[in-house]
Amino acid sequence: MKVLNKKLVQHKFLTFILLTFFIVSCTNTSQKADNKLSISEKIRLEPNNVKLLNERIMSNYSKGKLEACLFDLEHCIKIDSLNAKNYYLASKIFFEISKENHTKNEYPNLALDYINKSIKISQNDAKAFALRGEILLAFGEYKNAIEMFNKSLELDYNQSTVHLLLGYCFKNLNNIENSITCFYNSIDVDPQNVESYIQLGQVYHKKLDTLAIKYYNSALRLDSKNINTLYNKALFYQHIKDYNQAIEGYNQLFKYDPFNMNGHYNLGFIHMELEVYDIAANNFSDAIYSYSNFHEAYYSRGICFENLGNIAQAEVDYKRALEIKPDYTYAKEAYDQLLTKNNKLNYEYSGKNK
Repeated sequence: MKVLNKKLVQHKFLTFILLTFFIVSCTNTSQKADNKLSISEKIRLEPNNVKLLNERIMSNYSKGKLEACLFDLEHCIKIDSLNAKNYYLASKIFFEISKENHTKNEYPNLALDYINKSIKISQNDAKAFALRGEILLAFGEYKNAIEMFNKSLELDYNQSTVHLLLGYCFKNLNNIENSITCFYNSIDVDPQNVESYIQLGQVYHKKLDTLAIKYYNSALRLDSKNINTLYNKALFYQHIKDYNQAIEGYNQLFKYDPFNMNGHYNLGFIHMELEVYDIAANNFSDAIYSYSNFHEAYYSRGICFENLGNIAQAEVDYKRALEIKPDYTYAKEAYDQLLTKNNKLNYEYSGKNK
């Protein structure tokens, strides 16, 4: 039997170890260098790598770079024209941009075109039907939108937002009972859906039903600083002539929105109804401070000053209302009547002193 030289074996083993270390080191170095490359640099090396393109799309989407997403999506669609998800995402992005930038007139139609292509490829995507319904809702095609939302809910019932949007459709068609059912369904699916409570509040508000307060309060429990809900709650009390609650409601609103011009104006209107004209005049002044061209507030403050006997200031306010809105009938009539009354008084005064 041939005996191996011990030193030779050790040398070969050492050579193997060094060679293995060199290969591993090269591999790790290559991987580290590759990891240092940005997504865009990787895509330049592999321009048709869909995985990398999707990674960059998701990265840009999270950063709000929506136009950049569309560029990559167009490329993905060219690579794989039968991928329904790419059409869906393109539609979603076109629609999102159109809601923020109204100058993109063609984007809503592009959104509809792409979602139609997505649905044509895949007939079992609840999100695609929901998006098509939302786009049709934006176009005012309520009946077609209802059909899409119902198809979406057939595939996945537990979509709180879709129930809410379905409620919007029925509300716009003046089908109030169905809209109420949809808003309730939305809350059943997601009890934290603030907008559904707000919508129920508004529906019952229109009926002057005190259930409106229940749903406004439910919305405020979830979002106590919601300006619109605080305003609507105070306005409901005003509409049912519960003025104490209305005044309290508007004061609560001013804690979060101190320059809410409509809130100040409505508070002035309440005090004018109560014939507390000095306080009402201050409320209208606050409304004017919040919005300097608030012609209704100038007119209403003019009425207050006229009732307080401050005729000169009333005349100034009526004139200012007409400067802002020359065809404002109420101010014109009040101003003309004030001049007629003043002329009559001046005539009677001069006659007595002859």
